[in-house]
Amino acid sequence: MNPFDHPRQHRTATVTLLLTMLAPGIGLVILAGLVLRGLFPTPNPITIILGAVLMVALFACGLVVGATIWLLFARHFVERSVIEPFYIYPGVPLFSALSARIFRLAYRSQPPKDGPEQP
Repeated sequence: MNPFDHPRQHRTATVTLLLTMLAPGIGLVILAGLVLRGLFPTPNPITIILGAVLMVALFACGLVVGATIWLLFARHFVERSVIEPFYIYPGVPLFSALSARIFRLAYRSQPPKDGPEQP
């Protein structure tokens, strides 16, 4: 199966996931840029390199936060079989394991709402 078939079939889920993933990352990068500009009005090359590394790290963290927020919200409205291929996909070594772990945590078994079971 082509890995792009699932997103083509579920375009609304794909677009909302993409937008929700990008928003925190872009917001964090803009915020960090404003703070760094205030702290270092005339940066030297080392500061520029460290700022670039910080921007990449903040963007990656923002992507993970956005994907987690989308999953926690969308699991109430979208079937698990639709969401699962977005998170369980062995493609990128570090982030594939992280997204699979987030998915398992979001869908862990919930205790019954009536209270604990009586023996």
